[in-house]
Amino acid sequence: MWPWEHLALGYVVYSLLGHALERKAPSDIGAVAVGVGTQLPDLVDKPLSWGLGITETGYSVGHSLFLAPVVCLAAVALGRRYGDGRIVVAFAVGYLSHLFGDIVYPLFLGRGVAPSVVLWPVVTQPPSNSHLGFVQLVTRYLVRYARQMAALDVTPYLLFQLCLGLCVLLLWLYDGMPGAALYRIFARRATR
Repeated sequence: MWPWEHLALGYVVYSLLGHALERKAPSDIGAVAVGVGTQLPDLVDKPLSWGLGITETGYSVGHSLFLAPVVCLAAVALGRRYGDGRIVVAFAVGYLSHLFGDIVYPLFLGRGVAPSVVLWPVVTQPPSNSHLGFVQLVTRYLVRYARQMAALDVTPYLLFQLCLGLCVLLLWLYDGMPGAALYRIFARRATR
């Protein structure tokens, strides 16, 4: 999945859970925490593989379902230290939604589910045959994505993109645009 797809999926899951369990929309800091959680697996694994060559693929340590409890317990420890359990829940929902998203994402590309992407180190993914660096790989994938979107072929993948995008936009607006206030604060500070 693309970073924005992980962010959208994590936000939708977190928001719907909040509405169902607490009858509350996400807070600004909750929206940020879920966002961080949705990106963490790729922020760990892609540089380890594509940039540093430490792992063979972009699905290893950060994507490991076996290490997910350790990551979530570390978040709990930080949450206890800094006093907000809801932030920990937001982070964990984002993190776990990333793993789930990578398992089911191949369905939208016409393949089956891929639970093996989260089973490192028991199951490892085939090594990347590319000798390209981090920037070149990201560029290659972005160009491929742009071509797919520009083709406007009505495929399950395009329908997934459109539905997810529309759902997250409507839900975020309904929730009062959590996180936008923090963006405005940072933008104001940056222009001073």
